[in-house]
Amino acid sequence: MVSALDMEKPRKVGHLADLVEEFWDLEVIEALYRSDSRASPDDFRDAFHQRFERRGRLLLTGSARQALRVFLIHAASGSQKRRVLLSSFNCRVVKDAVLKAGLAVDTFDFANLSGRIDWEAVGQSLTREHLAVVVPHFYGIPTDFAAMVPAANRKGVMIIEDCAHALGASIGGRPAGQLGDAALFSFNYDKPISLAGGGALLINHAAIEIERNGIELSPPRLLELRQFRQLASTLHYGRVCREGRSLLSRVGGRLRIPPYAPPRLPIGIGPLRAAAGLWQLERYEEIRNHRNRNARILVESLGRIAWHVGESVKPAYLKLRVAVSPADATFAATQCRRHGITVANSNWAKLIEPSGLENGRVNAHRAATFGLDVPVHQNLSRSDVENIAAVFRSAKTPDL
Repeated sequence: MVSALDMEKPRKVGHLADLVEEFWDLEVIEALYRSDSRASPDDFRDAFHQRFERRGRLLLTGSARQALRVFLIHAASGSQKRRVLLSSFNCRVVKDAVLKAGLAVDTFDFANLSGRIDWEAVGQSLTREHLAVVVPHFYGIPTDFAAMVPAANRKGVMIIEDCAHALGASIGGRPAGQLGDAALFSFNYDKPISLAGGGALLINHAAIEIERNGIELSPPRLLELRQFRQLASTLHYGRVCREGRSLLSRVGGRLRIPPYAPPRLPIGIGPLRAAAGLWQLERYEEIRNHRNRNARILVESLGRIAWHVGESVKPAYLKLRVAVSPADATFAATQCRRHGITVANSNWAKLIEPSGLENGRVNAHRAATFGLDVPVHQNLSRSDVENIAAVFRSAKTPDL
């Protein structure tokens, strides 16, 4: 396996760099399978805790959405609180998890086009009907929500950190995921480490007791191998075989890539995912540092249009988000594709609607409409990063 730092190899002919790329390949997974590794889910759990200094109780789940649903069901037991506050700019599966827990959704807006959140204002919007608020750490850039904590404590609202993108990021020197009552992690495609599915729930609230039985699933190694193979096949199609669509038809909230759809077979952390997770955790610091270096190069050039980064946070970049005019978005996507690089509005062009209310979240709508995801992953060469920077160098923010 090529080191993450050996990035100057020429790109394979016809290979289109994705927005996020895993740092294993199928040869690694099949070698782990043939090795008959005795790695167990508990080994992965222990390594996860040790590597990221996690406290609390960690449950290994089938997905982050399952982790959210399970936590909310237990938190709501015996409570009259029936509402959960979410960012209106978010993945639809977050809302689905809330609804499947039997709860209603309220939403909050960004403070500006670049994703800054006014947490004091969010705290003021909390009511005693809110069971929980979900704090989103988008793109590996954590958000410091300290200004909301007094209001949440005063009104008895639980804080759930969504760390699906933010493995290894920190807030005020503490790992993202340690500051709330619970935290969610995802090991699906386009996440910091990819296990072709699976997730985790970190419980920091002493009063929430959730038993592993019935939640944790350890599928057989052969089924896990099939799921890794399915993901690898899907990604190969997306990077090599997919026909390009009209760029003009995808600008303004429509320029996006269909997400990877996980298999319908049961997903959990079994022995093969555990072995692959351990393999990735051993290499994650190198991968994270390389992603961060790529991101810093781009931020220095594109900072005026890049996603907000607070002074008290330390990102673990997964990708970069920029807000540009439709004309600049079309130009950037076209030019990057000519360099073999994907740039697209892939995440959440449609906002989450609150239950029974009109949305009207202006800044979130603008961020969704005019935002582009830019890759910073470890499989990009230095020349790739320089080409991306050159493409966006003259880009302007949209006229609002």
